[in-house]
Amino acid sequence: MNCKSANRLPSESTDPRGLYESPRALSARTWNIIQLRRNLQPDKPQHPYWNKQCMHCTDAACVNVCPTGALYKHALGITAWDETKCNGCGYCTQACPFKVAGLNVTNLITGRAKAARCTFCQERITSGLKTACVSACPVAALTQGPRLQLLQKAKERVVALQAGGIAQANLYGEFEAGGLHRLSILSDDPSSYALVAGIEISPLFSFWKNTLNPLGRIGLGATILGLFVAWMVIRRNIKMEEVE
Repeated sequence: MNCKSANRLPSESTDPRGLYESPRALSARTWNIIQLRRNLQPDKPQHPYWNKQCMHCTDAACVNVCPTGALYKHALGITAWDETKCNGCGYCTQACPFKVAGLNVTNLITGRAKAARCTFCQERITSGLKTACVSACPVAALTQGPRLQLLQKAKERVVALQAGGIAQANLYGEFEAGGLHRLSILSDDPSSYALVAGIEISPLFSFWKNTLNPLGRIGLGATILGLFVAWMVIRRNIKMEEVE
């Protein structure tokens, strides 16, 4: 709720009967949700909660496929966002292995859209403030700080949980996608939280950005140059006719 308030996001419900206030998945209007993960195995913790939002990957697929630089890696490690540069291509929504990015349609007639996703409250943290979600958490389930310090604390926490009887406790995010800037301590296997273990960017996205897109720009430039040359030739011929 604090995320929506801080980012001026409208309310949203994906339940057709309106029984739930919270949607079931992330979207262009919902950047942070608490999911209830059902666990049917009696020997494991029942119904673990999972805070789903952007993981701010070091090797971010969305950044790698963004053709305009609207998504970029900030010096603080977060995946930052410049809405003014977004062309609404939607490649980030397809490339993200966590499916956190959405498209916010700004013009229903033309279909114009802008990508929308968690920015790690980039305006707040660059001013030395906590993110909206961290500042609202009443039990310190969410915390914020330098990644190396949090990484050490997370490892100590996992050891303590395992010693306390939660054998499946593990740390998610140390190495995935080059190292996530949102570390998670889980009480079960990552697959129980619908998290992917191996994160790779599809070769098709890399091929498009590194090969087809540059060729397209070259082709556009060649077309413009060709039109200019044709205009100069026609103009010269007209002048020759005037001389004759």
